[in-house]
Amino acid sequence: MKIGKTLGFTQIAGLLTLLIISSCGTGSKIADPFQEAKFDPFDANLGNRIAAYNDTLAQNGVRPKTGNPALYIDFSSGITKAFNETGIKGMMTDCFNTILASKFEVYKLGSNQVTPMNVANPTELGQQVSDPKQYLDIWAPIQSAVDKIVDGNNDALLITDFEEWQSNAEVTSTAFLKIPFSKWLKKGNSIHFFVADYNEGSVAKHLYFTVFSYGKPDASSLITKLSPKLSPLTVQFDLSDQAYRLRTDYPSVKSGGIFYDVNAKSENARNVLDLKENYINGLKDGHPFEFYPLGLDWKTISELHASYASQNQFNDFFRKLFVDLSNQDSYVFGSLEVKVSDVTTDFENFSRYDEAKKHQPKLAKGSNGEAKLADNQNDPIALGCYNADGKLKEEWIYKPQSPNNLNEVFALNKALFDNTKASGLKNVELGVVFHPKFNLKNIQNSEGLMKVDLVLTSAEANLINAKLAKFQWVNAKNKPNIALSESIKNTLAELAPTGKTVYSYYIKTKSN
Repeated sequence: MKIGKTLGFTQIAGLLTLLIISSCGTGSKIADPFQEAKFDPFDANLGNRIAAYNDTLAQNGVRPKTGNPALYIDFSSGITKAFNETGIKGMMTDCFNTILASKFEVYKLGSNQVTPMNVANPTELGQQVSDPKQYLDIWAPIQSAVDKIVDGNNDALLITDFEEWQSNAEVTSTAFLKIPFSKWLKKGNSIHFFVADYNEGSVAKHLYFTVFSYGKPDASSLITKLSPKLSPLTVQFDLSDQAYRLRTDYPSVKSGGIFYDVNAKSENARNVLDLKENYINGLKDGHPFEFYPLGLDWKTISELHASYASQNQFNDFFRKLFVDLSNQDSYVFGSLEVKVSDVTTDFENFSRYDEAKKHQPKLAKGSNGEAKLADNQNDPIALGCYNADGKLKEEWIYKPQSPNNLNEVFALNKALFDNTKASGLKNVELGVVFHPKFNLKNIQNSEGLMKVDLVLTSAEANLINAKLAKFQWVNAKNKPNIALSESIKNTLAELAPTGKTVYSYYIKTKSN
């Protein structure tokens, strides 16, 4: 066939496209396996998909724990004085009883080793801790124990005086724990110190009940269980870049924080933006996000905003989100700002990747023993997204891309933030208002997925916190030991959460 003479330009382009499509994949001839499978990322499972997407973007979102929680006890000879103090001994017993009530791992720090301890119950552990023969030397490897905790994925309690000896010398000035502390916090975790004072001869020292808390604390977390037991210790310090606490105060579990017309006579009329049943409040499960599926398009929402302006209503799009900024152990939190973006394309890419993982193909061996996709498979996603060895093709692996920023859509209700903050740091309200220059044209893709982020604009490390004095001491040679204090200060300086997203709202409106 003489293509150039019998077909026009448009027909030639169409034929070339068809030839390209037919050659895609590994012999599967599936150009877009998701289109072939009729996969819609915005189907009824949209809310759950957004939850997974948000956790992936957060990187330090709620992750499942693995392994067992653990207890690490310093068995260096000098610490026996602390362990025999009546108040400290009682708190240790309470901790042992709490910890060993469920499956747990116990480790001994001594002789430059971190050694598993075979104990069946709190009594047996208490007997070993009270046995003077267990304290053979001063070589408790604190850094090795912390490294082991940080490399794990579960809670841990470390009981120690944080005296570290390396190369037969006491570490007194080097921030030897800065790297593991930073690594732990970067994974979205926190460290909680409970400090007990005691004297070792003429040296005033501190014993630290240190709880490494994995992820967002809940009822099953070690910090939740141990805090009441350690409450007699008046000096407590939280090493965390997210020590703020969020809560919502919505009219009902289904209303969310969007504008409701409280003067309307029926629930349907009050639900001005037509919030649908598949609304999700992730904060209830420790995920700082919400998903708002609305039954209106942006044009109608813009018109409602204008019509309610005469009643001085519907200036705030979101209200009733509160943040507790009173915990300033690590950082003094300043203000926040609102950033709005269109994440449609990135979300669709993630959704395809997330869906592809659910379509693992069946594998077989070829005539020469080579791996290949098994015959008689008709799943277009399995056939189109996987190589013959069963690995996902590179083009379908999700790689986050920069969102399309939207300007002059929403802003922080600065007056609300400043006024509630001035009244007390425990109940600062975060409101999102329409930007003063709001224009419908600023929403470039009116049918897309919008993400509204509340972002910290300032957070200063609280290096003048008086509590930091409890993380240093003067040793028997009259030399200041500031190694632990410097570890904490260096961690705070590195991880200042300026620019950190505190909370996210996802909005999907009705198509025009």
